[in-house]
Amino acid sequence: MGWFWGSSTPSDPTKKLDPELRDYLQQEKPAPYTTTSSSSSSSSPPPANESQTTPSSTETPSVPAASQFPDGRYAHLWKTYKPLVDLEGAQPQAAAERAINSFKNRKDTVHEAAMENCALEHETLMTCFHGGDWWSVVKAKATMCGDENRKFSRCYTTQAKFLQALGYAASIDFDAHKEERIQLHADKLYHQMLDYEQRAAEARAAGREPPPITSLFRPDAQPIAPESPTVHSAERNRNDGGDDNIVVPGGEKLPEGYTPHTPLKDLTPHERELEIRSVNAGIEQNKAYADEAMPFVQKQQEARARRQEKAKSWFGETIGKWIT
Repeated sequence: MGWFWGSSTPSDPTKKLDPELRDYLQQEKPAPYTTTSSSSSSSSPPPANESQTTPSSTETPSVPAASQFPDGRYAHLWKTYKPLVDLEGAQPQAAAERAINSFKNRKDTVHEAAMENCALEHETLMTCFHGGDWWSVVKAKATMCGDENRKFSRCYTTQAKFLQALGYAASIDFDAHKEERIQLHADKLYHQMLDYEQRAAEARAAGREPPPITSLFRPDAQPIAPESPTVHSAERNRNDGGDDNIVVPGGEKLPEGYTPHTPLKDLTPHERELEIRSVNAGIEQNKAYADEAMPFVQKQQEARARRQEKAKSWFGETIGKWIT
């Protein structure tokens, strides 16, 4: 019955394909596998791909020392490789640019960290404004959530100063683990300050002497006696002889000639210490920034001055200054 149904011999299905497609499939067909014995006895040359990818045994590939493939693999990728040290040496302004970017972004970074440390206070403030029944909402609008707002505002400003004093985001190379430890330490010191204030208030309410004040940044420093809150600030200032004689935990002083926004006599002892530490830390960070970035800034200013002089000679002084 084979004559009725056609030839029983299976035909090649590729004959029905387009000639160009058939040639392409023939080229992409993998090479047949041959054993070592058969390949050694065969006199045919090795495949083109194998001869191109396998390096010669007598030829030593030229690759950088940093390469993990000394046999020459991926040599074309390593041909243009340059270590980071060489790039920074060839471009000295790279470190200065990173210092400038770090200085510009530091304020936003400290703001985000302070907001994270004050997340509970911020949530309480938002709940006061938007949560509760209608009477709570009316009361919140009438009082503007004064207590919650004061707690959050103090938390944010104080946490930001603690971060500044501890050197948060002060380094050019941002280390996430290091900055996280600083952020946690700032939050710890803030709550230590609040804990002392609560214990002092409870002691005064019970008619006892408040505990001595220890330094937050230097726990090994000599504790100081607590101040009486009943003494008027002006009288305390007059008795102490001015801000220079105000006792500060840890014994640190403001830089000579610096005047804080809030007089030290109006701050608590721990707030005085924090204010002085944050000011001194800010001065040190500005010095480090100036040492790193000022040469690059000076070069930029000199290049701008040269362009300005050339533009003045072409278009006059007024237009020359405007276009540069």
